[in-house]
Amino acid sequence: MQNARTVGAVFLAAIMGCQSANMNDTPKDNPITPTPGAGALGELQVDVFYRERMLLPPTAELKVTFEDSAKMDVAAEKIAEATVPIQGAPPYRVTLSYDPSKLDARGRYGVRARIENEGQLMFTSTQMNPAFGVDGSKDGAPNDPVKVLVSRVAAARKPNAPTLTDTRWMLVKLRTEGATLGAGGKAPSLTLMADEQRISGFAGCNQMIGGYQLDGDKLSFSKIAMTMRACPEGMDLEREVGRALEETRSYEISADVLRLHSEDGTIVAEFKAD
Repeated sequence: MQNARTVGAVFLAAIMGCQSANMNDTPKDNPITPTPGAGALGELQVDVFYRERMLLPPTAELKVTFEDSAKMDVAAEKIAEATVPIQGAPPYRVTLSYDPSKLDARGRYGVRARIENEGQLMFTSTQMNPAFGVDGSKDGAPNDPVKVLVSRVAAARKPNAPTLTDTRWMLVKLRTEGATLGAGGKAPSLTLMADEQRISGFAGCNQMIGGYQLDGDKLSFSKIAMTMRACPEGMDLEREVGRALEETRSYEISADVLRLHSEDGTIVAEFKAD
């Protein structure tokens, strides 16, 4: 009887030992690893805006960069970056996803932005925009959103590229439509004479003269007068040309194309250098 109890105790101990081993030991060839990705990334909201009253072309793109600029005389370390197409008017909201493990206690983290159109820089930020607190330290509260002001960049003029003044500009488009020819099969044209601060040109039927005011990229026309000739064709075109000049408030030149913008940034006329 005693031998039976002893055998039973040994058998029970063996079973419990096996269960304990199964519960506490993890096979080395099948380690338990955390599921990556879930909740691992941080998000930074950025609003980019500019003060100029203009709309950007549909081909423009916005690039936003989140970086550490704490190290002197060393290029800023990029934490995250995003490039998005421009849609509508500013501000433009961009969400940057980043890895928080890349942030260092000694870092100073900020956001910069730039707007390009077909490879040409149009706007860029000119100062650090802290991502956290007032100085960009990761211990500060996240700025939600980070507001980034971008300023317009003057386009570099290529050698022999046309200038606004003293160039004969031929009309190719009114608003969004291609411009028709005027009387005698001639295209309307416009020349801004720098020395005399006045304009001359062909409006579609009559010759026109007038004055203009220029301040940076701001441009407006005044005291536009035309000869009094009546034409069987070109009169409607002439009225539209005069209306476009009256609405002009700014301009831009890209390669050999001059675009006139109204107060809200709408393109009212497009010319090509002759």
